[in-house]
Amino acid sequence: MPIEEPEEKPVRHPEYVYMDYARHLSGRLRRTITGPMWHGPSLREALDGMTAADAVERPMRSMKTVWEIVLHVTARAERARLLMDGMGLEEPTLEEDWPPIPSPCTAAAWESSQARMADAYRSMAVRVCEVISSGFLKVVEPRGYNVATMADGVAEHGAYHAGQIVLLRKEITLRRHHRGAVTDLIW
Repeated sequence: MPIEEPEEKPVRHPEYVYMDYARHLSGRLRRTITGPMWHGPSLREALDGMTAADAVERPMRSMKTVWEIVLHVTARAERARLLMDGMGLEEPTLEEDWPPIPSPCTAAAWESSQARMADAYRSMAVRVCEVISSGFLKVVEPRGYNVATMADGVAEHGAYHAGQIVLLRKEITLRRHHRGAVTDLIW
């Protein structure tokens, strides 16, 4: 009886592997905004039903407001998108990293800030899939990490801040029930 040679499995071209990983990262970026996330709420879920008045409350002296966090994650995602396109940006200034809340703090301005955040993440998700062949593993100068790592970091950054928003939201609710006491929790 002749010995049969095992059938060789086709080797996947590296571009297909990158494409799978790009789709994975793109999905992570989208889910950071829309959910579902395995660890808790997405940014949109954490913000659902919050008013502009809620978003500017500072129930913990040592923390930023929810609105400041929304502007911060937006700025970081927009910045990462520019870096993906080869723009050699310097480290952001404090005001670029933590943009000021628009004045006046209207419901329309709050909705606009949330929409801009969602657009920044969606744009990043689309761009990740576009750069597969032109530089998915290209090093982002002068950072020293590649585009894939940066995209992954943007998703992680959004998830981290979604957790902060959840905590702030709980404190805002507790504060209302306890007549305005400010928590002195230090992070």
